[in-house]
Amino acid sequence: MKIKSGLIKKEMTMARCMDIWIENEHNYIKESTYALYLTIIEKHLKVYFKNRKISTISSKDFQSFILDKLNNGKLNGNGGLSRKTVKDMVTILNAVLNFAKKRKIIKKAEFEYKIPKEKKSEKMEVFDSEERIKIFEYVKNNMNCRTVGILLCLCTGLRIGEICALRWKEIDMARGIISINHTIQRIYSSTTQKSKVIISEPKTQSSKRKIPIARELLLVLEKFKSEDKYYVISGTEKYIEPRTYRKFFKKMLEFLEIRKLKFHSLRHTFATQAIELGIDYKTVSEILGHSAVSITLNLYVPPELDHKKKCMNIIFNNMTQKYTEN
Repeated sequence: MKIKSGLIKKEMTMARCMDIWIENEHNYIKESTYALYLTIIEKHLKVYFKNRKISTISSKDFQSFILDKLNNGKLNGNGGLSRKTVKDMVTILNAVLNFAKKRKIIKKAEFEYKIPKEKKSEKMEVFDSEERIKIFEYVKNNMNCRTVGILLCLCTGLRIGEICALRWKEIDMARGIISINHTIQRIYSSTTQKSKVIISEPKTQSSKRKIPIARELLLVLEKFKSEDKYYVISGTEKYIEPRTYRKFFKKMLEFLEIRKLKFHSLRHTFATQAIELGIDYKTVSEILGHSAVSITLNLYVPPELDHKKKCMNIIFNNMTQKYTEN
């Protein structure tokens, strides 16, 4: 889109520049990413900056925006947004201002600001051994496409969008490998004020991965193997979307009378158990589809003092053992 020079550039508002930027980006990003960016622009950035001229934005405005969203950013008025969400918003804000600089709408796009660290990170919730056994026994005694999907997530760490998008053609029974090539999600459109379900490739290349299947789990899957075009958890050509599958999982937990943890806790449980059993971090990271081993370490390796003491004792005992042997 061409931008007229002179007075129009000088008087351009933040809202107008955002519209031009997102229109320009539309052809280069995924539909889900576009929907996310548009929602952030319409629901947060435009609402905050209103009719401010883009040439008047300062470092102070940047910092005020960050603090406001961290403290009062939720649309329902119940508190602030997470640090990650605010960082995503700042990324878009920076992109818009850099876009404006390149097109000589403003002279500079470098701003000084800080994003405070979160005071307390959300506790990672996992199912304990008793709860895992209850889930496993329930699935074993109530075998169907949906319960098998729960078992798959518990034993492979699949995300809910990945299990909902999984078709039988992506499970190689002969080699015992699951190929993760798609994900399902419901996206909201600020323009239509409606949401819709889309199936797309995973957001990152690392999320596109191959996961080996345990022998016993493979035997379970063989009982349900269906046509290649059928979805695994529905057993038909029609998918089950994530919010419907979450409801099914919640009802299952209610029936079993165990803690109503989020569906994502199945993934956390798999990863935590893998680390506790001594599986190396790189393997766990690749199975989960993390872009870096550091993500796995930060999420699942406990930094508690007791754990550090245990590690130090192992190292010391190993050295003293070798010393006495000599």
